[in-house]
Amino acid sequence: MPKIIKDVENTIRTCAIELFVELSYTNVDMKMIAKKSGVAVGTLYNYYENKKELYISILKESWQNTFNKLDALSELTISSGEKLRKYISALYEDVEARNGLGKILINTSVVELKDDKEINDLKNSLILRAESLFNSLNKVETLDKYPNIDSRLAESLLVSILTMLEFHPNDKEDNINFLVEFISLSIK
Repeated sequence: MPKIIKDVENTIRTCAIELFVELSYTNVDMKMIAKKSGVAVGTLYNYYENKKELYISILKESWQNTFNKLDALSELTISSGEKLRKYISALYEDVEARNGLGKILINTSVVELKDDKEINDLKNSLILRAESLFNSLNKVETLDKYPNIDSRLAESLLVSILTMLEFHPNDKEDNINFLVEFISLSIK
């Protein structure tokens, strides 16, 4: 008699996330995900055509939750400083909660994912949201000479968050305070 697993797809996704975080995308295969999930490999393929589809599905869901938070924060009618702090805190906390799962948005070393349209769309959605926030804030005139300054600030913020999580993982409040001050240097 076959084993019955409640909410199979959620179990698969949860186990896949754990493996991707622990071992990285490159070092995980569908057999490992099936074994950890307690399902047959064939059952896993009934839900996801391949590892890439599963990984991207997990990333999209995760980032959509972040995008919803950032969009809500962008709509708040509070001071620029408060909005910036809340925005950076929310982004930092969501990236931290992923335990490195979102690094693929800036790390193009995984050939299979490097030019993937869906991953690039996620990255562009994140950058556009940050650009929109920065564009709504008053920037120091000296930075106006740089093309795409809002995009550069957005990219710098994302890379800085990932770097701080790697090099200063136990300094969350200091990291967030630093990032707020860092970005604040570019606005009035």
